[in-house]
Amino acid sequence: MKYLFSLLVSLVLTGCAVTGTASKAEFPLLTNAPNFNASVNSVSIIADENSADNESYGAFNWGRFDETDRNNIQQVILETLKKNTSNSADNEKVHANVHAKIHRYSQVITNASYASFVIVDWCLEKNGEIIIDEVFYAGHSDELDLLTGKSLGWAKGETHKAIASRIINQTIQTLSEPSLKNAYPEEHVFLNADDAVHALPTQLTSVGTAGFSGGIYYYVSPTTGETNFHEKSVYQKVNWKLEVQKGN
Repeated sequence: MKYLFSLLVSLVLTGCAVTGTASKAEFPLLTNAPNFNASVNSVSIIADENSADNESYGAFNWGRFDETDRNNIQQVILETLKKNTSNSADNEKVHANVHAKIHRYSQVITNASYASFVIVDWCLEKNGEIIIDEVFYAGHSDELDLLTGKSLGWAKGETHKAIASRIINQTIQTLSEPSLKNAYPEEHVFLNADDAVHALPTQLTSVGTAGFSGGIYYYVSPTTGETNFHEKSVYQKVNWKLEVQKGN
C-alpha cells in the first residue's frame, strides 16, 4: 500500500498522472492548394490484437494503443485528405482510398520519459489500382512533464501525428497536379527499421522520489528498463493488391 501511494505521488510530481488519452492532431486546410486528379473517398486502418504492447517503469502502465486511437488516426487522415482533395471539379468520378495496417505499436513509459515505435504498412488505391505501397516507421521519444505540457497523452499524440502526416503527405503528393511535396511538417518518421531503432533510446530510467506518508519516510528508487525496439521490428508485409481485390 505504501508503495502504491508513493508511486502515485511520484507520478503526480513528475507529470505522468494522466491516463494516456492522445491529443488529436490537426492539419489545417492548405492555402493555394493544387488541383487533384482524384478525391479521397475512405481511409481504413486495421491492427491485430497483439500489435500493441506497453512497458512501464516507475509509472502506471497506462495509454496502451487501442481502438479509440486507431479511429482517431483514421479520422484525422480522412478529414484532412477530404477537405483538401475535394476542391477539384473534375475528380468527382475518380476516387482514391487509403488502406493501412499497424503491425506494431510499442510504447515504453516511465514517470519522466516516453518512447514509441510503430510499424505502418499502407497503400493508396485509385480505381482499384495500387499507386502507393509502402512500409514506414514512426518513433518518438521525449521527457514527460505536466508543467511544460508534456503529458503521456501529448507524447502519444505526437506519435499519432507522425503516422498521419506521412500518409497525408504522400497521398497529396501523388494525387496533386502539379505534385505538391511536403504539404505538412513530417517529424518522427523513418523509412527503414534500423534508422528508427537507432534514433530511439535503448533504455529509459524513471525518477526516484522520496517523502513522508503517515509520518513514515519512504523512498522509491529509480528504475531502468530496456526498450527492446530492435526485437519488435519483424512483421509480415500485407499483399495490398490481393486485399483490395478481396474488398472489391
